[in-house]
Amino acid sequence: MTLATALTLVTLAAPGVSVGDNWFRPRSLTVTRGAAVTWRWRGRRRHDVFFVSGSRGRPRRCGARRSGSCTRRFTRAGRFTYVCSFHGTMSGAVRVR
Repeated sequence: MTLATALTLVTLAAPGVSVGDNWFRPRSLTVTRGAAVTWRWRGRRRHDVFFVSGSRGRPRRCGARRSGSCTRRFTRAGRFTYVCSFHGTMSGAVRVR
């Protein structure tokens, strides 16, 4: 594999957030406009990703599950904060440039 191919693969990989029992990792993420972010469930408890800001007209909730993944594309700049609506101490944010 050439260096250019490796860099392309890294660039194309969607940023991700792990959803575990009472945590999001990383809690904060910065992406460019148009990027997709994937949340992947890792814990045993049921969680969701509920956007409390920045959603204007978009679905506010991403899954209520124990496993799997959910992806959301960010098409405008801003700060998008979210929580797990089942566990209020779980929170995170996506900053879109």
